[in-house]
Amino acid sequence: MERASKELSLGRALDALRGALTPEDALFLAMALILLSHEANTERTDERGGRTAARQAWDALMAQDFRWRDGHELASVIRSGLRTWESANGGLRELPGLVDARGSQLAPLVDCVAAAPDLAGLFDLCLAHSLTMGRGGQYYTPVDIARLLVGLMAPRKGETVYDPVCGSGGFLLRASEFVKANDGGDAQLALHGQDVNRIALQTAAMNFVIHDVAADLRGPASSLTDDHFEDWTFDVVVANPPFNQTGWDEGGHSRYGRRWIYGVPPAGNANFAWAQHVISKMSPTGRGVLLLPTGAASGTKPAERDIRAGLVEDDVLSCVIELPAGLIPHVRNPVSLWLFSRSKKPRDNWGSNDRSGQYLLIDAREMALAVGRGRRTVPDEARQRIVGTFAAWRGAQGMTSYEDVPGWCRSVSTEEISAQKYDVLPSHYVGGAAVEATQADGEELVARLTDELYELFDKAHRLEGELRDLLGKS
Repeated sequence: MERASKELSLGRALDALRGALTPEDALFLAMALILLSHEANTERTDERGGRTAARQAWDALMAQDFRWRDGHELASVIRSGLRTWESANGGLRELPGLVDARGSQLAPLVDCVAAAPDLAGLFDLCLAHSLTMGRGGQYYTPVDIARLLVGLMAPRKGETVYDPVCGSGGFLLRASEFVKANDGGDAQLALHGQDVNRIALQTAAMNFVIHDVAADLRGPASSLTDDHFEDWTFDVVVANPPFNQTGWDEGGHSRYGRRWIYGVPPAGNANFAWAQHVISKMSPTGRGVLLLPTGAASGTKPAERDIRAGLVEDDVLSCVIELPAGLIPHVRNPVSLWLFSRSKKPRDNWGSNDRSGQYLLIDAREMALAVGRGRRTVPDEARQRIVGTFAAWRGAQGMTSYEDVPGWCRSVSTEEISAQKYDVLPSHYVGGAAVEATQADGEELVARLTDELYELFDKAHRLEGELRDLLGKS
C-alpha cells in the first residue's frame, strides 16, 4: 500500500506539469529535486556551522511563499543547491526551462519529494516511469530482469563488477543489493560502469548517491569503440546492450582489434561485438552475462555462426536461457540470456561440478507473467527457478543434484551443438513446449498489433481535432 500511495502521489505531481514540461523533462526535474533533498538532509551544516548550499536551497523551496510565484527561478535555486554535488560528479544536464510553469503546478512535485520517507524508493519510481518513454527506456532495465541477471552471476564480497553499457546503473545497484542481502553488512564491491549517453551517466551518478553506493562511472563514450577501462578485467561482467545495433564500428575503424578473437563482428549488427567485449573483460576466473535478441542464438549468417562456433569450441559459453518478448520496454524481440565463464571446472565461485565441454540450455518462455497487452515480467518464483537450475547444474553449495527436465532444461555437449551447426537456441533442444509457445507468440503478435492500431486511431483523432481548430481559426 505504501508503494502504491507513493506512486499515485508521484503520478499526480507529474500530471500537474503537463503542458508546462515534456514528460521527460518533468521526470528529470523530479530526480533533481530528490537529489537536492538527499543532499540537504545528508549535510545540514558546512564546516563553519552554517547551512550548506543544498540546505539553503531546499529551505527556500519549502518556504510557503515560493509555491505561489511562477517557476522561473526554480531551476536556478536547484542549481545553486547542487553546486557541491556537481563539483564531484560533473555538471547536470541543463535543467528544463520553467518559464511556463506556475507555482501551483510545481507545488505537488515539491510536496511529493518533501513528504517521501524513502528518497531512494521514490527515485526508483521515477526510473520506473521512464519505461513508458522512449528516451528513458533506452537506459533503464526493468528491476525483474536486472535481479535475474545479477542472481545468475551471484556476486560476492570483494569482487569487481563491470557494466559496459550501464545506463542508469541498475545492474550495478542490484549487484550491491544482492551482496548486502546474501553476505550481510556492506556490499564491499568495486562497481565500474561506462555508457555512451551523457544523460544516462548523470542519472546513474544521481542514482548511486541517493542509494549511498559508490561507483566508478566513465564516459560518455561507447565501450566498443572507446573503452575507458582498457586493460582492465573484472570478476563479474553484466550487460544489456542495444539490440542489433548498426554503425557501431564507426565506419570500420573499430572492426579490428584484439577483442575479436572469435571473428570480426558484422558492421551492421553489434550483438557479437558486445558478446566478445563482455568475454574480453572477464578475469581469469571471471563470469559474465549478456542480454541478446533470441535470433542471435540460431541465426544462419556465416559471420555470426562462426563466432558462435568459437564461443562453443573455446568452452567459454556456459548457458543460454530463452525468454519471451515483452520483457524489455520498446524492444519487441524475444530475448535470451547468454552466460559465460572462463572456466567450468570446480572452484569456489563456480561449484563442485566439472562442466567442461557442456552447456546448459533453459527454455523459460512460459515462466514470464503477463502484466498487460504486450508486456511481461519475470516473477520471483520464475527467477528463483532459473537461478536455481543454473546453480544445481554447476553444483553450487546447498543445491540438489541437477537433472534434465523435458520442456524446461537440458545439458548438452560440444559435439551435439556442433552437429546442429552451432545453433544454441534452447527450445531447439529441450522439447515439450514448441506448439504452445508458437500459439502464444501468435496471440502476442495480434495483441501488439491491435494496441498499435488503437494508438494510430487515437493519434488520428487528435490530429483531426487540431486540424478542425486550425480551420476554424482561419
